[in-house]
Amino acid sequence: MRYRIRHGIQKQTKARKLLVAIPVFGVLLGGYLLINTLSPEMKIFQGQTDVVAKKLMAEKPTVAENRLYIPQINVDVATVEINGDETTALEKGAIHRSPSSGNPKNGGNYVLAAHRFNLGLTPDQTRAKSPFYHIDKLQIGDQLYVDYEGTRYAYEVTEKKKVPENAIEIEARTIDPQLTMYSCQLSGPVAGREVVIAKPIGIVTWENGKPQIQKDTI
Repeated sequence: MRYRIRHGIQKQTKARKLLVAIPVFGVLLGGYLLINTLSPEMKIFQGQTDVVAKKLMAEKPTVAENRLYIPQINVDVATVEINGDETTALEKGAIHRSPSSGNPKNGGNYVLAAHRFNLGLTPDQTRAKSPFYHIDKLQIGDQLYVDYEGTRYAYEVTEKKKVPENAIEIEARTIDPQLTMYSCQLSGPVAGREVVIAKPIGIVTWENGKPQIQKDTI
């Protein structure tokens, strides 16, 4: 009789612990998901915005990898060709849309698109997978840089606008060289796209170990 009573008490204790553990786990999981989701927005997780600027001052471009640098919003991301599945390419960085429209070397409209928000397993992954999260915070006059086939090109933001999802004209080739960056609105693709246009201002050269913008060379 005593054994059976103790056994019943043990079962009740385990059940109570389980009932306590489940909501605690739920709260922890919910908190983690919230932090992960908000990580691109939370300044405490963004790191120093001068990290990209310091890299630009210290490292020369290489032929091995094309990249996009936007110091104002801490973007340092690979630019990749689609070569098949666009979804897979987007996981690797900013994709080069409509290659026939142009590139930094040959002129025309160099079009780059990237995820605005893409949830990862950790806050670091979420930030890395959401390179254009803060694209709307760029201002007219901001400078950014593109490494393309071993040369670093400097650009200056000249226009910002919002367009509908089906505004394919933003990818059309242009007479004058330009960089067009875009991503969907945070509320989703149906809400339209955030577009930033920048004009070339020169090529970055290295003199005495320091980068200098050589004007009017593009």
